[in-house]
Amino acid sequence: MDSQLHSQLNELYRVDYHHNVHPPKDKSLRLSPEIEEYIQSTLNTTKEELKGLPTVSPPQWDDSQPLTHHFVSSSHNTYLLSRQLVGRASAGSYNHALSRGAHCVEIDVWPSSSPEGLVVTHGYTFTKGTSFQKVCEAIGAGVDALGPDTWPVLISLECHVGPEGQKNMVSIMRNAWGEKLIVKLTPADLKGKIILMVEYYAPTNFAEIEEEEESEELDPEHETTTSETFVQGEDLPEVLIGKVERGKISDELAALGYYARSWKPSKGWLLQELIDPRHILINISESSVISLLPAHLDALIEHGRAHLRRIFPKGTRIRSSNMEILKFWRNGSHIVSMNMQTIDTSMQINEAMFAGSPGWVLKPQVQRLLNKDSRKVRLSIQVVGISSAPPPKGHENKPFHAYLKADLFHEQQDQEWKSKTEKTTEEGDATWNEILEWKFDHDELAFLRLEGDVDLAVFCARVDDIQQGWRLVRMFHMDGKASDATLLAKFELDRSRLVQKRVQQF
Repeated sequence: MDSQLHSQLNELYRVDYHHNVHPPKDKSLRLSPEIEEYIQSTLNTTKEELKGLPTVSPPQWDDSQPLTHHFVSSSHNTYLLSRQLVGRASAGSYNHALSRGAHCVEIDVWPSSSPEGLVVTHGYTFTKGTSFQKVCEAIGAGVDALGPDTWPVLISLECHVGPEGQKNMVSIMRNAWGEKLIVKLTPADLKGKIILMVEYYAPTNFAEIEEEEESEELDPEHETTTSETFVQGEDLPEVLIGKVERGKISDELAALGYYARSWKPSKGWLLQELIDPRHILINISESSVISLLPAHLDALIEHGRAHLRRIFPKGTRIRSSNMEILKFWRNGSHIVSMNMQTIDTSMQINEAMFAGSPGWVLKPQVQRLLNKDSRKVRLSIQVVGISSAPPPKGHENKPFHAYLKADLFHEQQDQEWKSKTEKTTEEGDATWNEILEWKFDHDELAFLRLEGDVDLAVFCARVDDIQQGWRLVRMFHMDGKASDATLLAKFELDRSRLVQKRVQQF
C-alpha cells in the first residue's frame, strides 16, 4: 500500500481501544497531584504498578467451537475511503481494515473499461473505483501480515459481472490468494485461510428475493463521521453499468464459494429447512431482520445456531451511520457489517467487543446452548477522578466544568448514572470520588460506557471483560484515538445467586 495513503488512513481511522487490554509500556502517563497522592496514601501502591494493569481482559479463545457459535468483526463497503455516495475507493482500505481487526470484508465488483475489465466500486454512485486485482492482492497481503494462526477471514463478494467476466475474476482470486482460499477443505483447517462468500440463487420454485425498500426516509441519524476529509484514492475508468442477469453465477465462481453460499433469502426463509445446498449463509438487510422482531426472536437465535447470517445496512444510510449492533447480536446474527470510518455508539461497542480478540468472539451461552443464565450481578464503580481531560473547544489551557456519565447497555433495560459537576484545573484534572452501583440480571452482551463531559472522552467495554480492583482507565477521543485522559476507578463485579437464595429463606 502507498505509504502516504497508509498514513492518511491511520491518521483518520485508527482506533486505540487495545490500550486498555495491553497498556502501552513506552507512553508517559501524567496524573493529577490529587490522584498521585490518593494512589500513594490511600492505595499504598505506585503509579507504575497501576499503569501496567489491564482494565479489560478478554476470555481465552476456544477455536474448537463451530463457526456459527461466533460473532465476527465485519466491515461494510471496505473499499471506501469516505462516505457512501461520493469520494474514492482504494485497495489500501483492505489492509487498513484487516490490521484494525476486521475479519469480514466486502468487495463490490463491476465490469469496466479498464485493461483487466473489472473494478471495485459503489455502483450507481459518484464513487471512483479501484482495481479488482489490486484489491485481491491487498487482501492476500493483509491476511499474510496477520500470520498463519489468524482466524479465518470472510470475504463478502457482490458480483455484478456476467459469467464470462467471472472467469477472469476466478483467475485473479486464485493467483492472489493461492492456498489461502478455501476450496472444499475440512472446516478444521481454516486458520490463515480465506472464506469467499459467493451469491447463491435458489431454484426458480422458491419465492422471489425480497427487494430492499427504497421508499424509506433518508437516514435521520445525526451522528457525524470521523472526518469529512476525503482521502485521495485511485481513479479508474467509469463502471460499465449493464444489465447482469440475476442468477448467472459461473460454475467456476460458485466452486470458490463452497463454504459460504451467500443467499439473499425469499419470504418465509426463517421457517425453511435449509439442507441442500450445504453451507448456506443468510445475507439480509437490517430492515428485513428488524421486521421479524420481536415476534421471531427465538426463531432467529435458533436459526443462527445452524447457519451463518450477515446483516448489511439499509440503503438509506447515506451518512455512513451504523446499525444498532447490539440489536443484531442479540438476535443471533453473526456478521453485522459496520461502516468503520464512523465511530458512533455502535462502533464503540464493536471496538470494545473485539479488542484483543482474533476477530471472532464466542456468542453468549444462551445462544449456543439455549441455557438461560439466572445469575444476578452487582456492579460497583468507585470513581476518584480524571487527569488531563481534553477541554471543550475554546477552553484550551483554561478550567472548565466537567462531569462523568456512565451508561449500561443491557438486554432488559439500559441504565444511566451521572456524577456531580466539578471545575477542572487548567490541565483538565477533576476529582469526584463518587460510587455508582447497579444490580441487574447477568447478560453476556452487557456493555459499560464511561463518557467525560459532553463527549470529550470515552471508555467502552463488555462488562464481563472488565477487570476488578483499582485501574487507570485509558480514555479515548470520540474518534477512537488515544487521548491523554486517564480515569482512576475501582471496579467490583459480583455474580451470584445470593439474592435469590435470600429471598427463598423468608
